[in-house]
Amino acid sequence: MKIKLGRIPYVYPIPMALAGALVEGKPNFELVGDTGLMGVNPPLVYVSSSREHYTNRGIVEHQAFSLNFPHSGMMAIADYCGIVSGREVDKGILFEVFYGELLGAPMIAECPVNLECKVVHEFSIQHRQVFVGEVLQAYASEDYTELRDGKRALPDLTRLDPLLYALDNRYYTIGKPIGFGYQEGKPVGK
Repeated sequence: MKIKLGRIPYVYPIPMALAGALVEGKPNFELVGDTGLMGVNPPLVYVSSSREHYTNRGIVEHQAFSLNFPHSGMMAIADYCGIVSGREVDKGILFEVFYGELLGAPMIAECPVNLECKVVHEFSIQHRQVFVGEVLQAYASEDYTELRDGKRALPDLTRLDPLLYALDNRYYTIGKPIGFGYQEGKPVGK
């Protein structure tokens, strides 16, 4: 029997990211769980943030942002970026910052994976400001990649060790791989 839990958006796990933008000439990073994939071709992602967040100013001004995915060992510093505002704390000094093609999208070298995004659409819903970004480039730290068919690629998620979140207000790490997408179900219909 199913029981009602209320109007709670139980989507899990939630990948945590540090959304980056240049605000008043300084790199700023906001911890967000409201981010995700919108498509692979074209490569689109989104980030949803409360309209009054400081980072939003930089995203609007430069029409660019980054998504930086911390590993679980970065939990404390990532969480700190969600506790304090860039209005009072210079969060750019907490990290080694680098830039790709877009000056308005600072990225964090310590994060295993970074996405450099150009805003292609923006809209608001209630108090949320949502930015849809086209990924111009994905970056990965070399020691988090592996050689596959002569090209550098990301390994399985256990090596990336992403910081995950759930609506029980706790952080998690990833478990072991158990199968391959769009392959495991093939025998079901036979």
